[in-house]
Amino acid sequence: MSICDSIKKKYIRLSKGQRKVAQFVLDYPYVIASQVASEVGRQAGVSESTVIRFCYAMDLSGFSELQQRVKDYLIEKDGAAPTSVSRLKKTNTPAHVIMSQDIELVENTMQNIEASTFEQAIEYLHKAQQIFVLGLRSAEPAAFWMAKNLKAYREKIYLMTIDEKKMALDLAQMDERTVLFIVGVNEQQEDVMAVVEIARRKGVKVIAITDGVPCPLQEKSDVLFTIGAPAKSFHSYDVAVISLLHALVESMVKQYKAYYTGIKTISSQHLEVESFRLT
Repeated sequence: MSICDSIKKKYIRLSKGQRKVAQFVLDYPYVIASQVASEVGRQAGVSESTVIRFCYAMDLSGFSELQQRVKDYLIEKDGAAPTSVSRLKKTNTPAHVIMSQDIELVENTMQNIEASTFEQAIEYLHKAQQIFVLGLRSAEPAAFWMAKNLKAYREKIYLMTIDEKKMALDLAQMDERTVLFIVGVNEQQEDVMAVVEIARRKGVKVIAITDGVPCPLQEKSDVLFTIGAPAKSFHSYDVAVISLLHALVESMVKQYKAYYTGIKTISSQHLEVESFRLT
């Protein structure tokens, strides 16, 4: 029996804190395989001792055995052991430290992506008659990046803002041929969810990227991507977010090559993401 099956079988008998660890193991096995117990506890929102107690509750000798069981599961599932940043050459330069963290975050994000989910997102983006991109506050730069790059290949790409009048006009134009692409949900959950509720009533397909913290979007999105693992600020996810956005746009263009062949990419120097206005 795999470690994930064992967790599911014993889940109901675990304490509240241990269930948090259990869910974290199920959601982020690559984090378990590459991090120490204290870091797992931090990301799961529990103490290190709770992580250890979870291991004992699973009849394991400790965190090391949990790691090994998870690695065995990943090898059986994916056919390869997880690549760890720790295998890279170590230096003490600030650049190496920061870039190693970026690599690990991108790596963890890759492991969170199901092939079927990714393909569904590409299909929605390609078939949409219009795409609205929303990213508030700390997620706004990534949202702009997505809108700008989609605009290079598609018409009717609109960047939403927090301005109430423009937001109302954008929502008025949405219908069942629309995709609402949301980048980042943390401190602005209430603002975003109000938009999502209206959009879903109009038959809009919702694609969202979140930071791993449980939120209502998990139930309200047609496609949901999770970046890395929980962190304090969406700014920490910029590299992984842009990497995922780049993968979505490039994969859409490659998968529907016959449609996009011959479309001249607009230089970012001259590209302006237009606002949607009533005609």
